[in-house]
Amino acid sequence: MEKISQRFEHVLSHIDNNLTSRLDCKLLASIAQVPECHFDFIFHSLFHTRTEDYIGLLRNLEAAQQLGFDKTIPISTVAESAGFGSEASFTEAFTKAIGQSPSQFQLTPDWGNFFEKQQPLKTLSEGHDELMADQVNIELVELEAIPLIAIEHRTQAQYLPQTIEAMRAFRQAHQLSPDTSRTFNFIYQSAAEPLQQFNIDIAVSVTQTQKADLRSVTDVSDYFMESMIPEGRYATFLHSGSDEDLNKKVKYLYGTWLNEQSQNNAIQLKTLPLIFEKLNITQPQQIKTRVYLGLI
Repeated sequence: MEKISQRFEHVLSHIDNNLTSRLDCKLLASIAQVPECHFDFIFHSLFHTRTEDYIGLLRNLEAAQQLGFDKTIPISTVAESAGFGSEASFTEAFTKAIGQSPSQFQLTPDWGNFFEKQQPLKTLSEGHDELMADQVNIELVELEAIPLIAIEHRTQAQYLPQTIEAMRAFRQAHQLSPDTSRTFNFIYQSAAEPLQQFNIDIAVSVTQTQKADLRSVTDVSDYFMESMIPEGRYATFLHSGSDEDLNKKVKYLYGTWLNEQSQNNAIQLKTLPLIFEKLNITQPQQIKTRVYLGLI
């Protein structure tokens, strides 16, 4: 069976050959033969840039080639070939990314500025330090099912503190102390800038009795819901330290460990997001993160 890295080479080929088409995560994940909730992590771990940034880079390069070397081509034609639904949306995106509008670039292209602003190019070309296995210490464990109460965050990353505060208030209102109710995050993407969409679930563990008692609340709530960490096998590691170092270990998990394990078909991914368990959350200087990757 092909390694995951080989399957993602097919993804790159599909992107390269279909820039004018819609390239959504669901389609690309099906080409890679991985659950959609893991696609962004694997792409970022293998290629060191986000999927949408890579697609944007290729579309900008294609548009710049057409604009810079053909002074007569209509902007609308360039917009269509770059995969945009309208000339207006193309103009807004190109201007924001390049610093020149399409018409300005076509008239007097500033190539130096253009390539300076292509951050994915820098990311792809830079060296990337690889961690060693003993720096991450991934183990395989069997978990029993863990019932949860969760709140979804489905908006810009800058509003995440409000979602966290809502969960904190819910804990206090229903006596779900961090000492007895574990704290979990379901992570659906590798990262997001403050103004970008960021998808994450924040959850606390409950007993079956607590779950039943809270059903009258969750059944009518627009925000809080029942959830679950299913029983089964998980790859896991424990992290203490900076978020930057945690991200490096997650990249190792997806980009090195999972890739090596996938070749002999011994490891397949659950359709379950990456899970972070936050430990010692009442002691800021001692917070640790236990990472769980669900496996079949």
